[in-house]
Amino acid sequence: MSKRRRTDGLTGGTGDIKPQYLTATTGTAAINTYGTIAITLPVPRFGAQKNKSTITELLSVDWYIGIGDLGDNNNTAFAWLSTKENRADGVTSDETTLAVDLNDPTNFAFAIKQMSLLTSGLGSTLFPIHIDLTDGNGNGFLIATDRLQITMGNISGTATSQSIAKIKYRLVNVGLPEYIGIIQSQQ
Repeated sequence: MSKRRRTDGLTGGTGDIKPQYLTATTGTAAINTYGTIAITLPVPRFGAQKNKSTITELLSVDWYIGIGDLGDNNNTAFAWLSTKENRADGVTSDETTLAVDLNDPTNFAFAIKQMSLLTSGLGSTLFPIHIDLTDGNGNGFLIATDRLQITMGNISGTATSQSIAKIKYRLVNVGLPEYIGIIQSQQ
């Protein structure tokens, strides 16, 4: 009697047990503004099962925020992913808009890097800023859209800058009712 290995538990039925990485860069943010860009998610090249749809499951994001402004020891930079466009390039960013961005339910994987001058006169930055999107059991954040918006903002920056996200993902199959519900919640 042969033993068959069951691989559909944490893989959403696709058998995709080896996650991949997608690297995305935000738009360029000038001083006290937003930089945003839409990125296209990978397209599955295999057929889904009957009455199922293959979508993207995000597992984690490693952020490298404001890498063009690392020499500035007194600024705040932040970045996030979203399922819809909610900021435009060049729009002013400040503490008020940051609070609005944090409260938007379509924004996720939010990371904030705050630089401050130490008494020694030096600053300290540790990268990456790791955001785990799993539920503790290996199940990630399901995305049913074809693209994501990647956005960065800064407050009191001294140079134009971009942020880079290393997005860990895999493909999963979901039933059509779940797929429709996910699409409706992400618009």
